[in-house]
Amino acid sequence: MVLVGLVVLMAIAAPLAPFGPAAATDSLDDIDPPNHPTPPSSRLLLGSDKQGYDVFSRLLHGARATLLTGLAAIGLALLIGVPFGAVSGYAGGRVDNLFMRMVDVMLAFPSIVLAIAIAFVFSARNLTPIILAVAVVNIPTIARQVRASVLQAKTHEYVLAARAMGLGPGRILFRHVLPNCMAPIIVVATLGVGWAILSAAGLSFLGLGPPEDQAEWGVMLQAGLEFIGSGKHWILVPPGAAIAVTVLGFNLLGDGLRKALDPRAR
Repeated sequence: MVLVGLVVLMAIAAPLAPFGPAAATDSLDDIDPPNHPTPPSSRLLLGSDKQGYDVFSRLLHGARATLLTGLAAIGLALLIGVPFGAVSGYAGGRVDNLFMRMVDVMLAFPSIVLAIAIAFVFSARNLTPIILAVAVVNIPTIARQVRASVLQAKTHEYVLAARAMGLGPGRILFRHVLPNCMAPIIVVATLGVGWAILSAAGLSFLGLGPPEDQAEWGVMLQAGLEFIGSGKHWILVPPGAAIAVTVLGFNLLGDGLRKALDPRAR
């Protein structure tokens, strides 16, 4: 929670950054020559990149884009994957078999390859294709987890009692069964945010994300790729460390929630 809270604070503090996400530092008197990587100093805490952008300012603004991408992608995946898996697990029979074969087809493709293909189809240079690509890749995993939880929950006696009272299958599923499956859904969603952030950064690094004038951590890594081994570590290390800390934070948070919400883990 501390690591995730740190990233959230970075996103909140973005308006207080010394420069905008696409504002060059050429206006500073001690930055010479312009549009050239400048090492960290008292004026530029993390230096500037090859375009003359302040790395510290872009790091703060990039936290907003990164969190937005991860949370939006997992939210969209939950919106589709949860009812898909719930209906599959509760209905059973041919419906379950059909739904799971569709999931198997999606899982047959390597996730990163599928994400690249989806992002490539939407040629717009913004965060929308990345959000859609990461969301689609996460739908099968969420659907399988929800299906497994529903299969276990529907055997409990309260489901049998609800059927004896004459309640319909839809009401039983969404009013009684699914609320009792929220614990594993919350855990898989939290863990999925970390994976989504890492995948989104990878797609941006490959050039499928926003252009260079937009602050996003994957874009910052791509901009510093040509400086590997040149000693200009201030261009690559901050966004790379930010991605690592964010993904680690969400993974640890997911593990903590799993232990807290699962009595068997205690």
